[in-house]
Amino acid sequence: MNLKKLQATKNEAMELLYTISPYHYVRGLGFKPYEWQKAILNSPRKRKAINGARQAGKSTIVSAKPCHIAKYYPGSVSLILAATEYQAFLDMEKVKDFIAHDPQYPKIERDSDRLVTLANGSWIMVVPATEKAARGPSAPRLILLDEASRIEDIVYRSGVIPMLTDNPECELILISTPHGRFGFFYEAMNNKKWERYEVKSPWEVVNIESRLIPAEPEELYREKCAEKGITGFYSPRHKKHEEQEFNLGEMGSLMYQQEYGVQFTEPEDQVFGYDEIERMMNSMAEPLIIDDIGEAEPLTM
Repeated sequence: MNLKKLQATKNEAMELLYTISPYHYVRGLGFKPYEWQKAILNSPRKRKAINGARQAGKSTIVSAKPCHIAKYYPGSVSLILAATEYQAFLDMEKVKDFIAHDPQYPKIERDSDRLVTLANGSWIMVVPATEKAARGPSAPRLILLDEASRIEDIVYRSGVIPMLTDNPECELILISTPHGRFGFFYEAMNNKKWERYEVKSPWEVVNIESRLIPAEPEELYREKCAEKGITGFYSPRHKKHEEQEFNLGEMGSLMYQQEYGVQFTEPEDQVFGYDEIERMMNSMAEPLIIDDIGEAEPLTM
């Protein structure tokens, strides 16, 4: 086999690897994903929920997944639903920036703030998460909800779920920081039917003193997550103690635990906790039985 044929065979093998492995495709473009990003990019599961700290690197998943599918699955539709109009704009910018790193990417035939269409027939759509927008495309291969905890349940239940009907190849990804102990994202993170990931700051808040201390060893943290069926990681981008101490001071304990500790916290002014409300609604307490006391005797003056 001459050198040209050998190189051609090698290129074909690499393209095949890139087709079946989003992780290797991303590596081939010069990116080096974090361990948690690698796990998600390598996963073949169709239902993923990712509870990730702010600035942990979620944008890599938001941009890499649709770009990989659009290139290697001609004629596919990838839909990103963003919590706000501005988030939708940022997500489309991330998608276009990712495409720019691939000199072999299919030619872009249409380029707008909401839609990129390719010469191979694939579409990448990024829209704000409204019920009307979510009812648009038919049989997408990817649906990704960015900042899912901030998206209304009606959008997910009446807009997103019907798109999964008779669509077994569709991959559904929820990615977000927490926002209260309610809604479809919270439910997904507590449902074993989903492949769940947790990516948090490697620090713990000491509430009494409002300061940070190192969290438990990552190996122990992962074991505790695994007991709940969750794959846990510490975020490599949150290692600087001084930086995180400043964030804690500015945000306060409750907000820091939500945004960086990825805890589904309760509002400080909430009278009853979510656990208390759930117990009240689902209580199996025995009914109060009042004994028969018979007829009352007449009052005497």
